[in-house]
Amino acid sequence: MPTRRAFMTAMAGAGAAGVASRPVAAAGTDLTEWLAETDDAGSVVDRTGNSEVTVTVGAGGNGGAFGFGPPVVRVDPGTTVTWEWTGNGGSHNVVAADGAFESQLQGSQDATFSHTFESTGVSKYYCGPHKAMGMRGAVVVGDEAVTLPGDGTPTPTPESASGDEPRSFDGWLANTSNYDGVVDRTGEDTVTVEVGAPGNGGQLAFAPAAVHVSPGTTVRWEWVGPRRYDVADPELGYESAQVADEGYGYAVEFGGDGVSKYECTEYGDRGMRGVVLVGDGPRETLSWRGLGAAGIVGTVLAAPLALGVRLHGRTATRPGKSFGDDE
Repeated sequence: MPTRRAFMTAMAGAGAAGVASRPVAAAGTDLTEWLAETDDAGSVVDRTGNSEVTVTVGAGGNGGAFGFGPPVVRVDPGTTVTWEWTGNGGSHNVVAADGAFESQLQGSQDATFSHTFESTGVSKYYCGPHKAMGMRGAVVVGDEAVTLPGDGTPTPTPESASGDEPRSFDGWLANTSNYDGVVDRTGEDTVTVEVGAPGNGGQLAFAPAAVHVSPGTTVRWEWVGPRRYDVADPELGYESAQVADEGYGYAVEFGGDGVSKYECTEYGDRGMRGVVLVGDGPRETLSWRGLGAAGIVGTVLAAPLALGVRLHGRTATRPGKSFGDDE
């Protein structure tokens, strides 16, 4: 995963659908980076010989119903591929990485979108809202050689993929008992995460443990448990005060694309950890913008650099105002 960089202002407060009949080649189109975070993308499902091929949208995978089934399919030139929505995982679309086609955003079961592939080559595509979660795919047309991530084990059917373990973000959430997948909250201006929710052997959890938000979203952590908690991501440089105060709040507005892996410093080793996945996910820049303050206030000001951070002020607590007050 690339090194995460940031500029910020924070505020503290009150599917086997088939078998791989062709070997993964060392030459041709390299899809390892494109599909690195995509479940069950270790093989090409051979659908040659069919004039029409169906790929499911909202298949099990990538921490929920956030997959294409199968993710990688080989077809003959002139084949029409129809993507068929399962109705699971919220609204999805199908977008070609090169702009050759794009469906509408749809969420209803049995919605469809079709495209005919005339020329030999590889077409990479994704779901716009869930691209960062690994909802990506590829259509291999003709005899084009491709390199895929993993060891080329057969691609499961969407049904078998649905029981996969959710991604742990390089082990960050491996011991977080209440984590069962990334919750999609894209398109919302403000998202609330509870601090001190049940989990990890007590009221020692963030709920939900992992959320996917759009750039520009404000994530607000709200204290609901009885212990002293805080919210801290040392790598990105934000940290709340450590308090025992139900109703206390801490908020950060996230911009750009990236991932924030945070924890409660007191109980993180017991599983009290969380993740905010922003936009298209891990890149070299995760940007932030400042907001008004709330409760006991800490402010970190920053300006964007090409690939990094410049902090203009470090947090210091001082009296402020509660959420909902006018700035």
